[in-house]
Amino acid sequence: MHVAHPGYSPTETDQLRNWIAKWIGAGWVWHARFLSGTETSATETRRSGPCLPRALLEPAFPSLAKDSRTTGVEFDIEIDSHGVREDRVRGVPHTGEGRFGAPRAEVRIAGLGNSSPLQDPENTGALAIFVFRPGPGTDSPKCRIWICRNPAETDVADDLIGPVEPGLPAPWGY
Repeated sequence: MHVAHPGYSPTETDQLRNWIAKWIGAGWVWHARFLSGTETSATETRRSGPCLPRALLEPAFPSLAKDSRTTGVEFDIEIDSHGVREDRVRGVPHTGEGRFGAPRAEVRIAGLGNSSPLQDPENTGALAIFVFRPGPGTDSPKCRIWICRNPAETDVADDLIGPVEPGLPAPWGY
């Protein structure tokens, strides 16, 4: 038996359940993470935008795997939770500092619009689910994103995809 989060009806979480069911098919690369203040521009950093593990994205972006010096790739995203489409964002290679000081290869999604839900400081701490599927071209994947809009959606995501720990990415698929 599923108990809905207090204050939210089950129908409010049906959209997320249907979204996960729609995009969970074979060939999709999934990644879930809680958005940090740096990523959402809550800290007013110069380089905001979510970071994803480079190794996870290499199947979707072959040029990332072939050339470690690539300057980035362009792709379109759909933020289905908010009904927003953004054309030609950039995946920019970035070497961030790991949890224990070791560098980690990441790709930062840059070139987002000012009104993007991924840039909204109100979404700091929200669970975001990224789904990539390679397209017909060499670097033209589709990217779908769901940003959980309330605690009930985060609970549903935990039930369906497993728990996600803050600060630790949760990749799956491929």
